[in-house]
Amino acid sequence: MKTRILTALVIIAIVLFPVLWGGIPLQCLAVFIVAAGAYEWLHCIPRYRRWGLWVTLAAIIWVLGLPWFMASHVTAATLLVYMAPMIVAIWVLPIFVKSFSEEACFATLSFLVIFALAYTSMQIFISADKRYLWTIILATYGSDTGAYFFGRFMGKHKMIERVSPKKTWEGFFGGWLVGFVLSLVVSLFFMKGMNLALIIAVCVVAPVAAELGDLCFSVMKRHYKKKDFSSLLPGHGGVLDRVDSLLMNIILFGILYTCFTVPLF
Repeated sequence: MKTRILTALVIIAIVLFPVLWGGIPLQCLAVFIVAAGAYEWLHCIPRYRRWGLWVTLAAIIWVLGLPWFMASHVTAATLLVYMAPMIVAIWVLPIFVKSFSEEACFATLSFLVIFALAYTSMQIFISADKRYLWTIILATYGSDTGAYFFGRFMGKHKMIERVSPKKTWEGFFGGWLVGFVLSLVVSLFFMKGMNLALIIAVCVVAPVAAELGDLCFSVMKRHYKKKDFSSLLPGHGGVLDRVDSLLMNIILFGILYTCFTVPLF
């Protein structure tokens, strides 16, 4: 427990400045999460050492380049030119590289899709006003903390035992309550000039999405028989173990932001 607490304090100390300041520090943090996430995600796959480095580097570069390309070339045709070659290359790779299995192929494609959505949402929608990120973080980790304490002291009814044996419905609803209240109340202090409907939507939906994100990554770890994605953060596992729920909510924010601010028709 002591190691877990000390690591948590170090993580907060490192992450707090980029989140509050934004700009280049936040960009560097996002790049680190993409790079570490790529390594941890793909490293789960058997025989990683035979093909891992160059596929991982290609995946990182592709994800990091997507928002820049979208900002520079906005037509559907040019976007297809950027996306299709990488996807096709990964898709056909098992034909020519024996150690790169079909499982590795589809796991890599999944990484590309999920991280491309999250990183693009971060760069295009959140970077314009970092205050939205504060709301997302409060809703996400408020839900995580609330679910832990409600589940620990009040949890009786198992949620989805096949995926996560310790999660309970009491923890789920308690996590939603804490995430909603915390994110909404704190957001009231800095929301001037922001979209009120969007803020409320995030506070309501993000705590639920946070639980879903955690469960999605739990399924993946259970499939690969891993307790943690890595041992980079003592007592906390890897980077993906800390940002699983946050990734889901950043993608969710991109959807909500578009629905509330951009005419769809």
